[in-house]
Amino acid sequence: MSQLFKVARFTPHALFFVLLSLIFLPSIAEVKNKGVFLGVVILFELVLLIKHKSKAAHDIVFFVFAFLAFWEFSTTKIPNSNIMLYPTPENVFAVYFSDWRKILTGIGSSMYLLLTGFLTAVISGIIFGMIAGWFTRIREAVFPIAKVISPIPPIIYTPYAVALLPSFQLASIFVIFSSIFWSVFISMILSVSNIDRKLLESAKTLNVKSTTMLWNILLPYCLPQVMKGLPISIANAFMVLTAAEMIGATSGLGWFVKYYSDFSDYTRVVAGIILIGVVVSLINLLIAAIEKKVIRWR
Repeated sequence: MSQLFKVARFTPHALFFVLLSLIFLPSIAEVKNKGVFLGVVILFELVLLIKHKSKAAHDIVFFVFAFLAFWEFSTTKIPNSNIMLYPTPENVFAVYFSDWRKILTGIGSSMYLLLTGFLTAVISGIIFGMIAGWFTRIREAVFPIAKVISPIPPIIYTPYAVALLPSFQLASIFVIFSSIFWSVFISMILSVSNIDRKLLESAKTLNVKSTTMLWNILLPYCLPQVMKGLPISIANAFMVLTAAEMIGATSGLGWFVKYYSDFSDYTRVVAGIILIGVVVSLINLLIAAIEKKVIRWR
């Protein structure tokens, strides 16, 4: 078993050398710049060497190298009748070097809209959810309405919001807010209404005020459940934002993909798709780091 594990640990490094060989072997497709793609491959290998004790790192890098090797081989070593639809990895990663100003502008534009809608939705969802969960009469009136509205995908009314609201930025913030608010709001209502009654009775025995009860007892109790659902909410919000940018934006990651797809520049389209995946992953890592800092009692 230990021998098998040693072989498995060596496999990603073997794939690294296979990938290097494929990169430097003659290509039947036109390759503009190998430097960026080569740098990315070497960066993954360096990360693996640093994290050599991590099984997860070995598995992740193995799948990344296997995919990149297949992509490199299928686009540069096998004749392809439609090269335009299947760009080489070298040309795709070279976009990040040639178009870095436009990409950074797009990331900044998307992050501004996402952060504004996200923070507004989370803060208001937590506050209103706590209040609705704490007061029975409000909960019984609002919760059924929330259950009807929340399943409606915001992406459905994105075109209407873009057309109706006075600016694209406001429309984007609105649909991002809608994609996050209801899940946080409902999660808070359920968490507050399901809290251990013995805990509340103990607090009431100590004559704890309602405001203290909300912020010092209910909020710490409900926050872990809210944070747990944020990665999915972020993914949904980014999907909605990308759709909105494809409809009415003049910058942003979604606009980047849509703009170049209109010109059949699939090299930049693939580069944009990969970039969106990387940005969402980094945001989720940031949320996980914030969760560890904020919820220390967990």
